Amino acid sequence: MCAAAVAATLAGCGPEPVEQNLTIEFVRDHESGGAMEIRAEVRLDRDAADQDGEELQNRIDEIAAELADGTSVWHERFDRLQAPASDGFDLRRDEGEVSRFQRWAVLKDPGTALADFFADTRIAPTYAVSDDSATDTGATSAPGTVTLSFRAAGDADPSSDELANARRALLEVAHLIVRLQGTVDEVWSYLEEHPQKRRSWIAFLAFADEEALNELETDLSEEEEELWVRLLEDTFAALWPEDAIEGETLAVLDPLRRAFDDFPAQVSVKPDGEVIEAVGFLEAKDAYIVSAGDISWAIANTLEDLVSPNFTDFWAHVDWEGFFRGSQAARVVDAAECDRACQLDEILARPFVVRPAQAPEIAEALEKALTPLGEYRLRWIRDP
Repeated sequence: MCAAAVAATLAGCGPEPVEQNLTIEFVRDHESGGAMEIRAEVRLDRDAADQDGEELQNRIDEIAAELADGTSVWHERFDRLQAPASDGFDLRRDEGEVSRFQRWAVLKDPGTALADFFADTRIAPTYAVSDDSATDTGATSAPGTVTLSFRAAGDADPSSDELANARRALLEVAHLIVRLQGTVDEVWSYLEEHPQKRRSWIAFLAFADEEALNELETDLSEEEEELWVRLLEDTFAALWPEDAIEGETLAVLDPLRRAFDDFPAQVSVKPDGEVIEAVGFLEAKDAYIVSAGDISWAIANTLEDLVSPNFTDFWAHVDWEGFFRGSQAARVVDAAECDRACQLDEILARPFVVRPAQAPEIAEALEKALTPLGEYRLRWIRDP
């Protein structure tokens, strides 16, 4: 049942109709001291847009035409880059229509290239490599310590209308979280009455554990099955509200991005060494992602104060594609000091509580989590 319920729930949680990603990868270059590849990717999903109406389809057509004609903002940004060591692009079509665009360039002067690339945005990047010299805080950096930062450029505050629209969207999201709280409270109460089920239920919630899933599939009453279906549906609705709130996907995402996200796309950074400081970056499998405008992260962060244990935070690490390729267990990286069983014991030792909160309070917490930082900063020591 659980696998089927997850599959059915995920059917409504597909990719966004328009996805834009920017990857900045740093590589060692002994001639120049360091090189950088900038890679932009735009994905257009017309099937995902079908349910959102004519307006979104028209927007996709407009973006596709600009990408095909070479007149998009991404073309302009790459055209500003001076003397790339190498560059290229790829335009793919699906049944004759543009479905994916990629363009990339390798630069030997990362600082200048980043400034040129972001010149048309409200983001000001800085890039610096330090030697044995004191930093602003008085500490001494090791040779080859790299600092990459992004700050707001000029007047980046949202207008009153943009902020009002974003707050309306956040209130709708908050109502989904209130509903999830109620369902989680029911689940925690049920597990208190049936403690023998706690380990297998939480093992699946926290890690999509294969053995726990098999036990759930063969040992659920009708009451438990109904509770699980509601829990899964409410969890996905809360974490991906753009798929749950009635209306166009952009009606939820656009107001939030306009008010809280000045970056032109989701930005991922791949440093060429060990990271020693990450401010405003989320650590992913092989990169660090700027957290600006990430509503799912803001929701999981807000739930930390509302639900214990906050299993939704663990779901961010689930490899759902692997799940449906036949591997029932999600790929979750075990900490070196604590294996899966150890981590589960730690979770089970936490208090199982839900702190009731009303939608306005939750919306305020979401806004606080989404409000841009003064600086997004990543520091690392280069590999030799």
